[in-house]
Amino acid sequence: MFHVKHLLKETLKKLNIPEDKRKTEKFLLYFEELWRWNKKINMVSRKLKKDEVLSKLLLPSLLPYKTIKKKERVLDFGAGGGVASIPLKIFKPDIRLCLLEAKKKPVIFLEHINLLLDLDLSIIKKFVEKKEDIDERFDWIFVRAVNPEDIPRGIYEKILYYGEYAGDKFICERKIKKGDNSLSVLT
Repeated sequence: MFHVKHLLKETLKKLNIPEDKRKTEKFLLYFEELWRWNKKINMVSRKLKKDEVLSKLLLPSLLPYKTIKKKERVLDFGAGGGVASIPLKIFKPDIRLCLLEAKKKPVIFLEHINLLLDLDLSIIKKFVEKKEDIDERFDWIFVRAVNPEDIPRGIYEKILYYGEYAGDKFICERKIKKGDNSLSVLT
């Protein structure tokens, strides 16, 4: 666990995120629960080692810490285990986070994490194909394992895509890059 704490501490320092013991403990608990549940339910790729889940999935989720403002409404589209958004919610609890997931087992995990960590998440179990499938509009949509071009227009202001956007349906407003991790802000 020391290795995880050390990497988290280094990442927080690089991203100018204030350290907070309570938030660090929540992050560590989330990481351990995700890893434990992943053995039974495929939450993240089982090809990834534990340290890769941390370094390639969870820590990069803190990159938009300065980009997402207080009280902004964020939708994690196709949330799975919440790796694109829950770490950010832990360290920035004042964002309004909604997780959208169509599959039952990940939703059960997300509900468990919400209760365990007291995160005040909104969780929607639904498959969304068109604008009318969802009642809300969000400031941001976070997308990791979904093609951003599959997200219906009209439910968001901007998309934060975890990776280098290679399509032609969006304008890449800017990139957030730290080390090997890159996020594309799409409009």
